[in-house]
Amino acid sequence: MKFLPAESETLILPYSGKEVFERIRQVTRPMEPYLPLSVQEEDFHFNGVVEVDEFRLSRKITRPNSFLPIIIGNVAPTSKGCLVFLSYKMFSSTLLFIGFWSVITLLIALYFLFYEKLYGYSTIAITVGIINYVIALLNFQKQVKISRQLVRYTLED
Repeated sequence: MKFLPAESETLILPYSGKEVFERIRQVTRPMEPYLPLSVQEEDFHFNGVVEVDEFRLSRKITRPNSFLPIIIGNVAPTSKGCLVFLSYKMFSSTLLFIGFWSVITLLIALYFLFYEKLYGYSTIAITVGIINYVIALLNFQKQVKISRQLVRYTLED
């Protein structure tokens, strides 16, 4: 397990990078404030930006999810297709949330440990901080798995 949650993978695909970007564009809702009425929400699997040489996506969700990964993809052409380099990272706001509560629980533990000399409360504070961090990592891993399956379905189908 890593301290900062991030995953990466490489897909080897038998078609060109141009086709990869076209497949991603077809299932990605652009980050535009006004979409034409002919565009239906059901047509999209992702929200994000597809540029000339990279894409940045997040899975379309119907309810809030703090641990949803942002998917960053780059494509490298090969003689028989292309390589797609994918990285899954936490949004910065979620990292700030984890960092904030980790620091708060650490400060509370240090207060109880050194100032009040209440070792049980200090242990409880550290335990709560660790549990918070582990739950965040496990939820992130779960969301990465779901997002990875959807990206693979989109690109390998």
